[in-house]
Amino acid sequence: MRGRRYPEIAKTGAVLGAFLAVLGFQLLYSIYEGDNTMLSDSVFSLLSFGAFLFLGLQTVKESPDRRTCLYGLAGGGVFAALTSMGFSLNYTDTIWHRNTFLAFLCLTPFFTACVILALLKIRRKNKEDNIGTDAFSGKEKRRWFLLCWLFLFLSWVPVLLASWPGIFSYDSGMQLVSFMDGEITGHHPILHTCLLGGCMKIGKLLFGSNYGGAALYSLVQMLVMSGLYAYVCLYLKERCAPRWLQIGTFVFFAVHPVNSLMALCATKDSIFGALFAAFLVRLLKMEEDREGFFGSVRQQIYFCLHAFLVFAFRNNGFHTFLLCTPFFLLLFRKYWKRMGILCLICLMLWPLYTGPVYRMLGIPKSDPREMYSVVMQSAARVYNLDYLGLTEEEKEGFLSIISEYGMESYLSRFADPVKSQFKGEKFAENPGPFLKAWVSAGMRHKKIYIDSFLANTFGYWYPGNSLVKTNDGTDYFEYCCKYIREDADVEMRPVLPALSEFYQRIGNEASFQHVPVVSATFNLGTYTWLLLFALMFLLYRRQYGGLTALLPLLMYFFTSLLGPIVKMRYHYPLIAGVPLILYLIWKYAKIEREGRSWTK
Repeated sequence: MRGRRYPEIAKTGAVLGAFLAVLGFQLLYSIYEGDNTMLSDSVFSLLSFGAFLFLGLQTVKESPDRRTCLYGLAGGGVFAALTSMGFSLNYTDTIWHRNTFLAFLCLTPFFTACVILALLKIRRKNKEDNIGTDAFSGKEKRRWFLLCWLFLFLSWVPVLLASWPGIFSYDSGMQLVSFMDGEITGHHPILHTCLLGGCMKIGKLLFGSNYGGAALYSLVQMLVMSGLYAYVCLYLKERCAPRWLQIGTFVFFAVHPVNSLMALCATKDSIFGALFAAFLVRLLKMEEDREGFFGSVRQQIYFCLHAFLVFAFRNNGFHTFLLCTPFFLLLFRKYWKRMGILCLICLMLWPLYTGPVYRMLGIPKSDPREMYSVVMQSAARVYNLDYLGLTEEEKEGFLSIISEYGMESYLSRFADPVKSQFKGEKFAENPGPFLKAWVSAGMRHKKIYIDSFLANTFGYWYPGNSLVKTNDGTDYFEYCCKYIREDADVEMRPVLPALSEFYQRIGNEASFQHVPVVSATFNLGTYTWLLLFALMFLLYRRQYGGLTALLPLLMYFFTSLLGPIVKMRYHYPLIAGVPLILYLIWKYAKIEREGRSWTK
């Protein structure tokens, strides 16, 4: 129904939608406080109603057509569902609270209006309509790239001094120990383990201590990541992206604590995130000049090598590429044979690497338990919540692979306690009894299984507070150096203690939560929502070429949902890819000319 044909009905709908939005948020707050009058008894409800009504009237004024309304309803339903389920999970650990579905129904009109307005209102000026033209010559490009690389590297030096000689947390200590003992396994990327251990060994030889080796690794990682991010900045410069995006991208990479901390953190996810962002640029260039890419053997070799590096720094990279392959064949259907051969070469590099190369180096593959976090968590959850409802055969099947202690150690948002008691080798030999018990129990406990999966992943897609407070603080980022063993020990000795304390409060205490608006840039759900909107925006504009870069981000997000816990470092590729997401939205936005607008 068009607003311009039925203005009074449409305006009445806007009033009703504003009231339902206030009611929807009130229903969510009642889940937390148990108080249905939190909003209705306050002036804030009137202010909220006024703001929502204004939004609704603006939507009516735009007179969206049926296609726009359908896209708006689809997007609004998704965002309303994520909001309602995430809020309920955060406070009740289940989505089956009686208010969750009601809140979803009430909030859908509000989010629908938001999506419709965003689809129709995002425009760019005519003077910016020079996409795809090079802004400068080859010599100037090299100079600009080197300067950008240098300034990005220098911008992280204060962080290095604050965390001297670097942030050696997460798995870096275990990787160092395995390298020193000559017992490297496929549990961690061997390329990263060798880089980490090699820098430490060379540093100890040159400087006589672990600190020299740790500092050397930190400098190498800073050099690699700043170069990769300079490549992203150069791409935006070449494509004449708006100045606000070019400057914002540089500042984001240089200054935002997430990027600064990851640049100094010795986890595999740091370099992987930067490699992933640079790989997205390569995909975009391939999409923009298909004939040039498929006619150049050199570019195709670079593509395969870059893809392999993405695989080698994190297993998710291979699975992401595998999931993207059918879409690549569809998007590049004119060159589907060459694209198919190229994808096959990339995919074959991984089994060759983890097969013959691993065997030649005597490196055992990773434990299969990493692949079954979802299965383990759901089994442990049903074991704890409905033990009496399980048959003896089901209990025996579960306990044959996971010890009773592991089952009782279940935490809804953290799979490691259960995973540590998972008998991977026994499961690999005979998974039948366990999987049979899991399927059998799941047929009767569908809601528990759904809750188990969502409770373990909602921090990735809910743009609200999902961080868990512990006795050690609120864990957002491990700003510390973990002690594993004396010969692999690195102790943080800040040269800039005040700045170190600042980063410590951000990482270990999540102090950013007290700063409105800014805190959203630290929230993982924010980046997921931006990705989902960008996908919807390109589909709405029928600009399918841009999906070449967005689909890998989406597929990586899907693989992350199978992990053991929600961590910022696991979500880092989406964070590093944000400048490119914004670029694609700008590129395919409406062009505003002489008071009119239309889709390019």
